[in-house]
Amino acid sequence: AVVSTQSTGAEVKKRLRERGEPIRLFGETPSDTYQRLRNLEMQEPTGSKSQTDFKSAMEKIDQEYLNAMMMELHGDKVERKALKELASIEEMQDICKGIADPDADKDKLFGIVRQFYRWLFDVYEQTGEKRFRENEGDLTVKLERAKIKQAETYIRPLFRSLKKKTLDETLLRSFGEIGGALLQKNYIGANDVYLRTAIGNAAWPIGVTMVGIHARTGREKLFAHNVAHVLNDESQRKYLQAIKRLITFAQRHFPTDPSKSVEFNA
Repeated sequence: AVVSTQSTGAEVKKRLRERGEPIRLFGETPSDTYQRLRNLEMQEPTGSKSQTDFKSAMEKIDQEYLNAMMMELHGDKVERKALKELASIEEMQDICKGIADPDADKDKLFGIVRQFYRWLFDVYEQTGEKRFRENEGDLTVKLERAKIKQAETYIRPLFRSLKKKTLDETLLRSFGEIGGALLQKNYIGANDVYLRTAIGNAAWPIGVTMVGIHARTGREKLFAHNVAHVLNDESQRKYLQAIKRLITFAQRHFPTDPSKSVEFNA
């Protein structure tokens, strides 16, 4: 069945109002409005499933904190996870050479992409852990640590797909392109590739693929390339959200020229 553009537009307006956003910006087309909504949803997911995941991560942090307090009260030594010695970003530039090469061998790229994102997540995790140890009673730090735990859960399926070499090649090369931009501290470039991967370039919202009476030849093939991968399944949406957090973290942790940076309102 053909999805009505009118009903789709009404849904977009409803979801924008729920987020306190204007339903239309000056000069914005319906397609622009839809993509703006998708961008907002990807940056700050408000679905009940995401909230449940975050609540679970917070409960885990609270339990760890409570266990540590009880051990200290009984005079026991709190066991801390040893922090690893991690490579510098300059070393990773050499280790992950060719990560953004569009002609890179697919099998080799699986290993390079996995190594890069494993390293970046480790830096993200250890930076949060250091802050937590220095400010254990700080609520903001505890919330950030919960986000890291949530991101760890979200990105795990990606690491599995990379290890088993089952990740879709289009996504693999997109993640390689994001990684290459991050290694060069080109955060605008990384964010552009992320948005292209997460939102896609479809001219119409999902479902509005027939704008005439008759189906056009090659219509399915055309939209297969334009529809965002993030809409395909829940696990992809989650690890794309984790990668978004890593892009935001990398910009803060490895600062660069403002002309290559994105404003994250933070």
